[in-house]
Amino acid sequence: MFILSESFYLDYLQFKVRWARDMHKPFTYTSDMQYPHTIFWLVYEGSWRMAVHGREHTAKPGDLLLFPPNTTIGLKKGENESIRYLSLCVDLKIGSLDLVTLYGLPPSASLTGSPFLQTFTDVWRHAVASFDLLGELITARKKEAPPAGEHTHIIHTDISLSFLGLQGALYEWLKQFMSIMRRHLPDEPLRFDHRVMKVCDYVRHHIDKPLRLRDLAGHVHLSPSHLSHLFVKTLGVSPLEYVRQAKIQLAKEMLVHSSCSVKEIAEKIGYGEQSQLSRYFSQTEGMSPLQFRNAATSAVTL
Repeated sequence: MFILSESFYLDYLQFKVRWARDMHKPFTYTSDMQYPHTIFWLVYEGSWRMAVHGREHTAKPGDLLLFPPNTTIGLKKGENESIRYLSLCVDLKIGSLDLVTLYGLPPSASLTGSPFLQTFTDVWRHAVASFDLLGELITARKKEAPPAGEHTHIIHTDISLSFLGLQGALYEWLKQFMSIMRRHLPDEPLRFDHRVMKVCDYVRHHIDKPLRLRDLAGHVHLSPSHLSHLFVKTLGVSPLEYVRQAKIQLAKEMLVHSSCSVKEIAEKIGYGEQSQLSRYFSQTEGMSPLQFRNAATSAVTL
């Protein structure tokens, strides 16, 4: 009899939802936006001209669109036609690596005529309904109960059951999505040096510290040069460049999801000076942290 007793590779899967929505955009709507999480659309009515990282695309009914983290999305004015679509925003990662980017999945796929379309639509709508129910329960509880202390977590049975229902709906969504993308996925599993993955986890848990190459290398008992070789071979960047990217990515998420000042964010990601974060951020994103925060506020309508 089979027993799953050892660590399974899907233990590295991170699947955290930010929103699940049924969206509508009038033909007059225009916007240019970027968001630090993965976003999926399934268009079911109308069409829309858009630019994704500068490349023109027209979204049509039956189109499944994939936007990896930090994708620049420009929505052009529709030609007297609104658009309706299902939207899902998640962190979908293997370890610390975005799954869509990792597997090189296509930015769009037409499901028109596909046997998957109706089932996938139904599963997506169920996820939206589950997310809305969870939101209603959490909002109602916040109104009823006084705020908990800074170090206190309150566990509500009804909210927990609702969250588990949402998780079930999301994993069914993921199963359907991976089935649709099956022909784009490798037959053989991707192989990553476990020492690289271990350093990535170390960076994630010590992001508030100044991380040096010798500290990262020492964590996995390698020389700095050997670790650098493995990182470039596996991820295409040096360990310290990976650290910088991870810090900037977390800064983006905090700019979107918190009210922390830029100075506070700099401290939380291990930069002693606000100017250091601002300089690195501007070099990477072409805008200041506050400009990014202002621009990202419109992305919640994706």
